[in-house]
Amino acid sequence: MNLRDSLNQYYYDEIVCDLRRLAKNGGGELSFNSIMYLDVISYQEQSGGCTVSRLAKTLHISNSAATMKVNELMHLGLVEKVRSETDRRVVYLHLSPLAAAGVCESDAPYERAVQKIETQYSEEEITLFCQMLQVFADEYQKENPI
Repeated sequence: MNLRDSLNQYYYDEIVCDLRRLAKNGGGELSFNSIMYLDVISYQEQSGGCTVSRLAKTLHISNSAATMKVNELMHLGLVEKVRSETDRRVVYLHLSPLAAAGVCESDAPYERAVQKIETQYSEEEITLFCQMLQVFADEYQKENPI
């Protein structure tokens, strides 16, 4: 298997795992699109905070479209708004405890893989792998700048 095939297999397995989990849990009112929004909010929460405008800018959608989706996720009890303590004009989006638990559950295969890699490979090999992944991230950023 070559690099391209390995990356395609990884992406396929990750998406299929998410879709199967969604089907297994009945899906309820949660679409695959909603799962992706929750993933973006979760990531941005950990990297500087997520606001509706940052979410909209990241996804290249209007603020009103992002607001509609956030309101839908809030109605489902998956997202909460918290006003900044330092600047009361800023409102951050946070995953609710229910959504955070779901994201944590869906990330279990990812976490297991990270643990295996950290025990099976040297720090130098992991650094090289991280540098390779950064090449992909850089190219995606060129294609779709934030």
